[in-house]
Amino acid sequence: MPNQRPLLLALSGPTSSGKTTIATALSAIFPAPQSLTIHADDFYKPDSQMPMKHGMQDWDCADSLDLEKLREVLLRVKEEAGEVPKDLVRQGNFEDGVHGVKGIHEASIEMIRDRVARWSEELKWRRKIVIVDGFLLFGRSVSSQIGSLFDRKILLRASYLEAKRRREARNGYVTLEGFWEDPPDYFDKIVWPNYIEEHGFLLTHGGDVEKEEKDFDETNGTRPSQEKVFVSPISPQGGLDGLLEWVVGILWEDLQRSEI
Repeated sequence: MPNQRPLLLALSGPTSSGKTTIATALSAIFPAPQSLTIHADDFYKPDSQMPMKHGMQDWDCADSLDLEKLREVLLRVKEEAGEVPKDLVRQGNFEDGVHGVKGIHEASIEMIRDRVARWSEELKWRRKIVIVDGFLLFGRSVSSQIGSLFDRKILLRASYLEAKRRREARNGYVTLEGFWEDPPDYFDKIVWPNYIEEHGFLLTHGGDVEKEEKDFDETNGTRPSQEKVFVSPISPQGGLDGLLEWVVGILWEDLQRSEI
């Protein structure tokens, strides 16, 4: 369908839940120009503008991001089917080997890519998919500013212990003005409480982010929450390979429908 507006897919969730891993795998499954990827990490404010909490810089809250710039980019891509601005400075922890498709078997990606190619041909699918990954894309404090721009919102979850283990295994993060390493107790005092505060309302257990959704179906995917967010299991069958299958299954439903 020429000139059809792109589908904006948001992959959000707590630190180390597999957001960038899944986004990178999806970009291989839907290769350019069929898709493009935007990383919310590239919209961090300069180090000197980071808000403070508990005597530490808070890199895990809404005020740490240039949300207005992110909104402008999303609107441009959504309305004009444009490309990511060339002047965006890449940020994040690219030197530590955590990001990428580590943890997903190449055979799984190839199998899904072949399947998607057949789908696309059968359905004459020409609509671009814009994959956006970030820790805060449709949380409570940003829902009206940027959350409403996405066509499909998926919350990728992780348990407290697994998220903490993965986060503390990282070497640090490249920033606009230097380099950031989490200080002691940063995860427990800032990262995890911020995640609960921003995303607890999406869950059906009164905000208990450690409980699985009761009606989760591994085959068809969990139902969307009241906020029209698909919520992943904390521990999906098949690990990251299974999580990728689940996300692609949601996109498959979108591929067959024309209303979103």
